[in-house]
Amino acid sequence: MSAPLWPLPERAAARVSAPQRLARSPLLLLVGLQLLLALAVAAGVWATSAHLRRLALDNMLHHSQEQTRSLEDHLTQSFNLLHMHLRALAAEHPDLSGEPQQLKDALVALQHKLPYLRSLSALDAQGTVVISTHAANLGRQLHLDPLLPQVVPGTAGVLRFGHPWRGRDFADGSPWPHERQPGPVVDAGFFPVTLVLPEAPQWLLVAAINSDYFINPALHRQMSAPLHHSIYADDGTLLFSCAEDEQPGTVLAPQGRLEHILERQIGTAQWAQADGQGQQLAAFRTSRSHPWFVLSQTPRQEVLRPWERQTRSLTLIAALTLAALLLVTGALTWRVQRTLTREERHLEESRLAASVFSHTSDLIAITDRQGRVLTVNPAFEQGLGFSAQEVQGRKLGEWVDGLPAPTNFAELWAGMGSHGTWQGEVQERRKDGTPLTGWLAISAVRDHQGQVVNYVGVLRDLSRLQADAATIRKLSLAVEQSPTSIVITSTEPAIEYANPQFFRSTGYTPQEVLGRNPRVLQSGQTAQSIYTAMWAALCAGQVWQGEFVNRRKDGSLYIESATVAPLIDAAGRTTHYMGIKQDITAQKAAENALRLTASVVAQTHDGVMVCDAQRRIIDVNPAFTRITGYTGAQVLGRKPSLLSAGSKNREQYQDMEAALRAHGHWQGEFWNRRSDGSLYAIASTLNTVCDDAGKVTHYINVFSDVTERKHQNEHLELLAHFDPLTRLPNRTLLADRLAQAMARVQPEQHRLAVCFMDLDGFKAVNDTHGHEAGDELLVIVARRLEAHVRTDDTVARQGGDEFVILLNGLPNLAECERAAGRLLQAVREPIVVHGHTVQVGASIGIALHPQDGSDAETLLRYADQAMYQAKQGGRNRWVFYAPGMVEAPSTPRQATDLAPLAPDSQLQPLLD
Repeated sequence: MSAPLWPLPERAAARVSAPQRLARSPLLLLVGLQLLLALAVAAGVWATSAHLRRLALDNMLHHSQEQTRSLEDHLTQSFNLLHMHLRALAAEHPDLSGEPQQLKDALVALQHKLPYLRSLSALDAQGTVVISTHAANLGRQLHLDPLLPQVVPGTAGVLRFGHPWRGRDFADGSPWPHERQPGPVVDAGFFPVTLVLPEAPQWLLVAAINSDYFINPALHRQMSAPLHHSIYADDGTLLFSCAEDEQPGTVLAPQGRLEHILERQIGTAQWAQADGQGQQLAAFRTSRSHPWFVLSQTPRQEVLRPWERQTRSLTLIAALTLAALLLVTGALTWRVQRTLTREERHLEESRLAASVFSHTSDLIAITDRQGRVLTVNPAFEQGLGFSAQEVQGRKLGEWVDGLPAPTNFAELWAGMGSHGTWQGEVQERRKDGTPLTGWLAISAVRDHQGQVVNYVGVLRDLSRLQADAATIRKLSLAVEQSPTSIVITSTEPAIEYANPQFFRSTGYTPQEVLGRNPRVLQSGQTAQSIYTAMWAALCAGQVWQGEFVNRRKDGSLYIESATVAPLIDAAGRTTHYMGIKQDITAQKAAENALRLTASVVAQTHDGVMVCDAQRRIIDVNPAFTRITGYTGAQVLGRKPSLLSAGSKNREQYQDMEAALRAHGHWQGEFWNRRSDGSLYAIASTLNTVCDDAGKVTHYINVFSDVTERKHQNEHLELLAHFDPLTRLPNRTLLADRLAQAMARVQPEQHRLAVCFMDLDGFKAVNDTHGHEAGDELLVIVARRLEAHVRTDDTVARQGGDEFVILLNGLPNLAECERAAGRLLQAVREPIVVHGHTVQVGASIGIALHPQDGSDAETLLRYADQAMYQAKQGGRNRWVFYAPGMVEAPSTPRQATDLAPLAPDSQLQPLLD
């Protein structure tokens, strides 16, 4: 057997890998050292930069804290000094409360002592400036609310701070608006500080504090970074700031910052700037004694500018050093790489031959010059079933002893002639005896002298190609007969193929669309973004799925679901695009209808509950959860009785069941219970859903919450019969109760007394302390009257300060007189309203049933006339009605069993 001219492929492949791995090891080591060096330098620069950055931020925060502490201490001492001097006025001037001029002189002297005061003024109870160190302020009406801290107006000894003002003083100033005004803040203005001295409570002392006095020292506290200081009231209102872009009167935003500052009182923070372009470093400190705090802020990017310069310098030095080191190691790496490239070039042919030999699907056999097999590739072993050891040393086709080859290879060798090549169709036999039809190509391998040393035979299995052709025919039939449209286009794109279903769906003929751009189908109603996304996916070699709204040849629109994929050749190039399309117009219409129905149910304000035939809840909408408090997960699978309010709806449930059985429909109102246990009223409509056989399959309950309407009706009922202020019966309910009481009276045994009461002194309270105080007094009087009558008696409000009391079942006049005395005494007790103690009285006129009248209108008129007589007789007393009172007072009715109820002569009875 002659030796082969070149190594066998599998042996060559084995020799390629070992030298290659050895040669690559130094290269990988050098590259790894370069990467490690670069990472080390980068890590060092990053760590140093991070440390410098942290130091810059920490130093600024510490400095900010010191500045806020210093500024807060300065301000607190200034206001404590003002407070001390104002309190000292009383000690230095004992007649301060009675001498306005003396108070003015004292305020002028105090203003000269404290340079941060623009003026000192005294306001009367109406807020008018009556005394001021600035004469222009006199007579001005000042509205200083809101004042902090929030205390009862007139509280003495508390220094309170008001909203900042712009201008020089109150005479030419006005409060700063809450909204930010355009342009810089040129004049910081002033802000008021008030105090009520216990020794002179009739004056409200107001100091106009010069904001610029405190701003100028704050400006000197800045470092290189623009640290600016602001003073805010505890409600978030800016009193003044050393920054020109911050306007006094504006409110600190967002609200969470104010809550954070007031909760922590002293600290630092980092938060977003107002323009959202960066972060702010902030330090804050609340006043120890007053309702304001100091806030110092600076942009973090300004603080970090020196750090950025240092980092750039450090990075430049490190980059230059690293570049020098990489140049040295790179030169060494280049020399190693050049050596490897030269060696790999020599081994490329052997590696390529070994790869083709091992991975091709063709059957390859290499023989010597006599045609004896030296080696075969894996495809040969798989295709014929013989191993390499079984065929080695045998001639082509003679794989089994005594079994001739289907093809006469001897004639084949002779036919090769001097060309040394041959190709044609041959028959082979596999190891299992099955035939194999293939296309055989034999080439001779010659040495440098032209002598044949080897033959290489390549057999291509035609049976596989024939099977592939059959598969292709089947696929072609599938495509042609597919119920979906299939389109193949070029990369232009232009339609090159379309199956019959495409022409049926679009209405076009092959002559009308083949060779044309697919946009012939476009309707203009598909968003451009869809086409953009499709082409982005296809250009990336990906499959795209989506939907188009296209137009048929007859102009009608249709919706199609499309899957478009690139067809890629062996070189990885896209040669065509294939689209598989399905007309889903009817499906989309059904989906839209279902989606609309679901959206209506989900968006409706009425609750919707769907139950199955066993009355288990299977679906609810969001309004159900909003009304009942139960989520869908809590109720699904459970019975609607979960919502029941118990026996409260027993009659409605019975009517509902009967209506559903008889008509399949019920509508009404009943009470249910929420998840938190509270009751609510609903207006409900129930319907049954039946199948084709008439059997109930579902129940649908659509309901709305009518609790508020129920409560409104109850409230209207209350307003119709009760006085809204005192909650006493009004005229309407009084007439009803009077009629009932008159019907129950037994003339021989009991009497009914109608007492008409009018308050004495009520107008003075109203005029002095305001209508709110008057309303509060009426409520207190109403409660006292209710407390001093029996449970079966009635106290009603007639209107204004007039009340009517019905005393039922009186055995005699003495009992009526004692009741009237108790009512007068209850009213006369001192009353505290709005912080003031007042005292009123009452006059009562009494008419008796049945002797004074037999109808309600007459009794009320007579009781009113008797009350008038009581007022004419000196007030704070009661008078029984007597005939003739309308024309002129008559002599009191005699009552031998009357006795005074109190030593006060104003409570003596007057009988007319």
